[in-house]
Amino acid sequence: MDELPAATSIAEDQPMMLTFLVALPYPCPMPHGAIVGRHFSEELRGLQGVSMRMSPDTPDLPDDATSRIFVSLRFWQVRERVPVGDMHLDALSQVAVEIAGGEPFSPSEDLEREIDSYRTVVEMITVQNADVWAADEKAAVDDALDRCFGVLSDVSSMARLVKHRGHPIATKEQVAVALWFGRPPTSPSYKTGIGGILMLTPPTDPVREVFEEPEMNRLMAHLKRVWDGSPLELAMDRSLEASTFMRRDGDYGNAVIHAALASEIVLDSTLALLLWEEQLQAPTIDAAIAAFDESRGGLTTRVRREYAPRLGGVWDPEKRGPVQAWARDLARLRGRVVHRGYRPTEAEAVAALSASDGLLDFIKERLAAKARNHPRTALLVLGEPGLRRLGGWKAAKAYLEASQHCPDDWFREYAAWRSQVDAAR
Repeated sequence: MDELPAATSIAEDQPMMLTFLVALPYPCPMPHGAIVGRHFSEELRGLQGVSMRMSPDTPDLPDDATSRIFVSLRFWQVRERVPVGDMHLDALSQVAVEIAGGEPFSPSEDLEREIDSYRTVVEMITVQNADVWAADEKAAVDDALDRCFGVLSDVSSMARLVKHRGHPIATKEQVAVALWFGRPPTSPSYKTGIGGILMLTPPTDPVREVFEEPEMNRLMAHLKRVWDGSPLELAMDRSLEASTFMRRDGDYGNAVIHAALASEIVLDSTLALLLWEEQLQAPTIDAAIAAFDESRGGLTTRVRREYAPRLGGVWDPEKRGPVQAWARDLARLRGRVVHRGYRPTEAEAVAALSASDGLLDFIKERLAAKARNHPRTALLVLGEPGLRRLGGWKAAKAYLEASQHCPDDWFREYAAWRSQVDAAR
């Protein structure tokens, strides 16, 4: 966000009226000039006796509404020429010539690339109490913007139900910039107020480079592991998906769900790898069936019961540490999102993703500390670089040198064993 200009003309005892203008990347099919408003339970102070209305042609709001914080959205539909979906026929033609020969065809002349449409600009109005504005102007603007986008997200979400279209829900992560203006509610216009430009999420540059040799080697290593049965790449993919939902789309609910999936995959696969390694001397699946028996409790109970004896450390969700943060900030929130349809806030989603990362770091740390007891699991999860960084490489290296072990086969052996466990359950 840009630096706020000084609000020297704003009365200290009056709330601040704030207006934001944003252009949505996807059209919202609201009629031009349509107004939607919402009142919140938070008290609005300093406007006693002042009449308020949604727009000049609507009646005054009831007295109980004028004493509460509100958001009012007005939708402007601006005509513009927009590109149609690109079918990439130029690129396809170039490759077709390389494969089959002949002359490239030029579809550009035959297909209309732009059409008449409209761009939705949303005027979002809200207020901040004078004491909130005086305490921290930047935080007050950020809070007001988040409040407005919360209402806009609800409107765009319900509009999708009416039109049955799959456009993403409008969030601030999808908007490049916002214009904003501020003035006391009793001022007739914004000419004597303040304002500026908020840089929200500038468009990302298109990818211009391809993998170099080291990156291709990493790709092939990942592919081999996942095709051999490694669950860890799947957890990494869910974690990346959570970050994408968070930063690109502003979809905090899906961000929480995928962060929870990543953590559950890591917890499940870590315990399974430990159990697989423990049964190598006396092959059996009985211990694994008992450990994953849902009649003995769900994931949280299993975390408290199975991990500490094997890895040490604090695994009780009631005690302070990474496991408590995971249970409190991620697992519990995930349940509200999935079972109640709760839409988490940005701060809640940030805490959830942080808890997921913290749990993974904790598991890595404990595996490195117990590399002597479970060298195979430590090597499969951390590899030599991770063990060198966190400790434990000396014990793992001694294990490898003591016999003719072949780590390349371990994930295939683990996957076959895990399939037997799942079938028996």
